[in-house]
Amino acid sequence: MKPVSVILVATASTVLLTAAAWRAERPLTASEAHARSEVARLRAHFDSVDTELRTRDVSHLSAEQRANRVKLIGWLKEYRDAGVFPINDTFAGRAVPFFRDTKGTLCAMAYLVDRSGRSDIVDHIAKTRNNAYIRELTDDRMLVAWLAASGLSVAEAARIQPAYDGGTCCVIGDPPPANTNRVSGEYALVSMGLGGSSLGTLGFNMFSPTRTSGAAGLLAGVATIVAGASRMDDITGDRRVARANAVVGSLAVIGGLRGMFAKPTAETRAPVQSSSKKGVSVTSFAPDLILAPNASRLGLTMRAEF
Repeated sequence: MKPVSVILVATASTVLLTAAAWRAERPLTASEAHARSEVARLRAHFDSVDTELRTRDVSHLSAEQRANRVKLIGWLKEYRDAGVFPINDTFAGRAVPFFRDTKGTLCAMAYLVDRSGRSDIVDHIAKTRNNAYIRELTDDRMLVAWLAASGLSVAEAARIQPAYDGGTCCVIGDPPPANTNRVSGEYALVSMGLGGSSLGTLGFNMFSPTRTSGAAGLLAGVATIVAGASRMDDITGDRRVARANAVVGSLAVIGGLRGMFAKPTAETRAPVQSSSKKGVSVTSFAPDLILAPNASRLGLTMRAEF
């Protein structure tokens, strides 16, 4: 493929990606805004729980219990990342736990039990005490035995299990809904670094393109686009920064391609060989501005080498 074709295709792709990132969105309804806020709150909750579980002293557990525990912690992170959580569509205005909601979505604890192969425990609790807290289920022998084998304490299981807001408040002890205007400090610093690198390489590739600056622009641009894509679904101020990253990264990629395929600006020329024959060997003409006390005139200068 010719360099021009590569640049055209890449330019069209990056423009389309940027346009998609900036696509106009209709205003969220109250229920949609609440659902997004719940997802952000629950992810923050599971992030906190993950840190607690990984830093807990488990030296008193057996090797099998520790192995099961590590596996469950990994599953919990996957559950958190998937972002599909139960919805409280039964108790309006109340924060209530659901082992399994009306659509069949499992809570974190139910998910861990079910994935371990004990769907019978999940079915039993969902049918008998679906809205009970873990501390209220300590009389369930099957669940308690499963916890013991998994290396999780009742207190840890209770910490994993959140309640689901019915529309007005969060469960006490959990983080409040995310501030939609706040930009996380860590993401802001990363964006400043990547954005600055992208803009810097863009300047080089626009005015003094070289293959080196082109390669640097491609790397910086792709990294900035990836950083933008990672936060494009957030409901906080990070989303606006993510969109800016997508735009700046796209421009850096386009500039990088220009640098990779741009021709050298300085042309090497062979020195003019003087003629051994008598007469004029080289003659050149150039416009010249003649400055005089009373007026300025435009003239023509002739230069000849013999």
